[in-house]
Formats: sequence, C-alpha cells, structure tokens
Amino acid sequence: MDHLAPLVLGHFSRNRPAPTSFPALAVQIMDLLNDPDVDLKRVLKAIAPDPAVSLHILRAANSPWYSRGTEVLDMRIAVMVIGLRGVSEIAAGVAARSLFDVSLRVEYEVFEDRWRHLFLDTMAVAFGASQFAFEQQVGRADRVFLGGMFHDIGKCMALRSLAALSIAGEAPPDLPVRVVDEVLERTHVEIGCVLHQLWRLPAHLAELCRDHHLPAVPDAPEHMDLHLLRVVSGIHRLVLDPLDTRCLEETRQSVQTMRLGRRAVRLLSHEMTDQVARVAGLF
Repeated sequence: MDHLAPLVLGHFSRNRPAPTSFPALAVQIMDLLNDPDVDLKRVLKAIAPDPAVSLHILRAANSPWYSRGTEVLDMRIAVMVIGLRGVSEIAAGVAARSLFDVSLRVEYEVFEDRWRHLFLDTMAVAFGASQFAFEQQVGRADRVFLGGMFHDIGKCMALRSLAALSIAGEAPPDLPVRVVDEVLERTHVEIGCVLHQLWRLPAHLAELCRDHHLPAVPDAPEHMDLHLLRVVSGIHRLVLDPLDTRCLEETRQSVQTMRLGRRAVRLLSHEMTDQVARVAGLF
C-alpha cells in the first residue's frame, strides 16, 4: 500500500484535468448559493435549460422528504415546495456530478462500488453540514454546503488515477476496499488543493480542502466553518462504519471547540443517518 500513494500522485500530476473541466452550471449554482438575496426568477433561469437538473428537482419535490400529497409537475411549484436553498443545493449536486464520473466504462468497472459511494458520501456531508449550520446558527449554510461538496474532491481524481494505473498493470486490479480507501485518504488533500487552484474555486473552499485534516484547528470565528465541516464529516464516517476511527481525534477536537454536548452529537448522528437515506433517494 505504501507504494501506491506516490504512484497515484504521479499519475495525477501527469494527467491533470483542464481548468475548463469544471462544470459551467456548477459555477452558476455556486454563485446563487453565495447570494443571500437570490430570488426565484434567477434560480429558475439557471436550472431550466438543464433537463437533468430539472428532473431531479421535480423528483425531489415528489419524494417522501418534500411531498405534500399532491403530484408536482411544475418547476415553480417544485421550488416553492423545496425552498430556494434546497433547490440550489440539489442543483449544485447534479451539476457537479460529472466530476465523479469517468469517461471510460472500463475505468468505472475497476472500482465500480466506490464511484457512487464517493458521490453519495459527498452529498450527504454537504446537505448535513448545511442543515447543521442552520440549526446551530454557526457559520454560513451556503459556504459549508459547498465546503462539504469540494473538501474531499481530490478523492474522485485519486480514484481515477488508481483505476488507470490498475488498467495499465501498474497497480493490482483487485485491491481490497480498505486499501483503496487508505490510498484515497493519503492522496486526496494534495490532489484537492491542486484542483482548487486549477479551477479557481473560492479561497474559503480551498482553505477547507487544505486544512480539514489538520490535527488541531484554532478556536476562532474564522475557523467555525471548518470545525463544523469536520464534525459533520466525522460523524458521517461513524454512521457508515462505527469502527472507522481514522478521523476520530480531529472530530473530537472540533466537537469540543464548538462546545457541542452529547445530545447535539447524538441528534447530528440521527440527522446524518437520515441524510444518507435522503441522498440515496434524491440521486
């Protein structure tokens, strides 16, 4: 396993995506999320031209999480049912999903079970962080949502490189899941920082990507988004696997910094369990 991380980093360095590879619609949705005064007309104008986004919005409006018993067939009604923030978040997930796709079917098949899980995990953390920020009245829900989406973006690019190396015979084709996950853990921050620079993502998103695995983060107002993201991401890991203790210490440090009691942590754990089911249904 020790030799795989340098191979992945080397492959990524030789095969960096183009700056234009970031989805244009995702940029528009990010701008909407960052605008506290966004209105219904602007949201509809942004999402209407994309059938995939519109389909997901309508599907969400008719899902158990939002349905009010009457079938929703109109986008305006769907936005009113879900809310502007919810619609913008779902649209951002659909728009950015291409970053978790691969162009070659053979690459997808190498680690078929990991591609979808990466995307669903990302969206669960993003939705959970946004909701938790809103409930705790800490940080900004829009910023932590985007932080949840892009702090681990290096993992999907690392997985692409690992798949390509496997196809080329430079890495074993039948790596256990735990080994794949460990390689992604060792490489995703470095790769993610490069991607944030390539795509010119906002500075606060780049900082969340760079710092989210630091052993300790200062107790200061400017770091509250980071602490919140670390808590949500860490709880999400434990919801998926109670034996996954890789980020336990950093999660504990951020829980203590935010002065969260056991009840708040327990409620967040239940919330993340719900988010896992919700995201699987929405996407």
